[in-house]
Parts: sequence; C-alpha cells; structure tokens
Amino acid sequence: MNTIRLPAITFALTLSLTTVAIQAETITGRINGHGCAHASGTCPLDRLDPHIALERDFVLQKADGDYLFLTNVPRDTKVRHALKKARVTGKLDERYNAIVVDELQVEENGDFETVWSQRAQFLEWTYLQGTGGLGPVVGRPSRHR
Repeated sequence: MNTIRLPAITFALTLSLTTVAIQAETITGRINGHGCAHASGTCPLDRLDPHIALERDFVLQKADGDYLFLTNVPRDTKVRHALKKARVTGKLDERYNAIVVDELQVEENGDFETVWSQRAQFLEWTYLQGTGGLGPVVGRPSRHR
C-alpha cells in the first residue's frame, strides 16, 4: 500500500512545483539596445540616433541595470519602441536572462498601451494563413478587403 502512495505523493509534489515555476511575471523597464545595456558603451540618445541601427537585439533594461532578452518579440517591434518605458508579462527564465513575452506594453501619455502580444500575433498569423483567427488585428490595415 505504501508503494502506491509514494509515487502519487511525488507526482503531486512535482506538479505543484512545476505550476509555481511557470507562473507569469510582470517586469517594468526601458527597451534598450543589448550592446548599450551590456557594455554601457555608446548608447542612442533618441530614437532617431543611428546607433539604433547597429544594435543586433534589444532588451528590457530594469532600473537596477539588469536586463532581460525578449526572446519571442520581433526585432521590428522592439526597434519601434526603443528607449521607451515598457512593461512585459511573461515566463521568466533567470538562467538565460530572458523572458518569453505574453504581452508587451509601452508607456504612452502616462498610460501603458499593449503594442504586442502572443495572442494577437497568433490570431493575425492564422487569419493570414486562412486557418482561422478573428480577422486583422485592430489598428492594422488589411490587405484582404
């Protein structure tokens, strides 16, 4: 009888620990070029600064200087919002200083506005593939009208 309970208890404990490990976190910072955040070298002064074009990737840099890679956010979205205050919600992987983003919000006029989400990207993709989706994402012109 005890041999059956031990695996069941082990499974339940593992499941509860796994659930805690994958909870979404919300982190606020500023979108910055990785080179700038890592080396504290030449940083763009504004969004029109040519140094932005030299950045290979962009990160969310927290107030304490630490930064996180936004692993699944397209580069063009990160470039468009470079140097802006941002808030991301997603699954943090401290081992790689990375976060798999569920939602990216950028501060506009004192409020945070969602500018990218996994859900919106998936719905847009399925719409364009003709496999479902809810139609074009609000705010984007549709090519299929």
